[in-house]
Amino acid sequence: DPKWWSDTVSAVLVPEGINGAHVIDVAFRRYNLALGAGLSQMAGKLFRIGHLGDLNELMVLGALSGAEMAMKDIGINIELGSGVAAAQRYLRDSDPEPKKRVSRQEVVYASHSAGSMEGQR
Repeated sequence: DPKWWSDTVSAVLVPEGINGAHVIDVAFRRYNLALGAGLSQMAGKLFRIGHLGDLNELMVLGALSGAEMAMKDIGINIELGSGVAAAQRYLRDSDPEPKKRVSRQEVVYASHSAGSMEGQR
């Protein structure tokens, strides 16, 4: 249902008969990857990958990779790398232009400029 969609988290349904908490446990214990659990009526039916805050596309690819490995470890029939490859294709196809590299001087200048405006708000 689109009314439940979120920009800050992606939910991954697990196959019937598999507890999503098992994926979460293996991901954390084996790969040091923290995943979220399904809540309320979705408890045990899925796990969540959060993508809020200081996060970039490559970090999400790492989380997808760890989630795939944990799913494979508990016996879910998944081809390792399939989700990562799909995400890579999406990222490359949706934004084919390289990003402008920001120099250290620009970052320092921007942080000083923002700080100097504190009293003007």
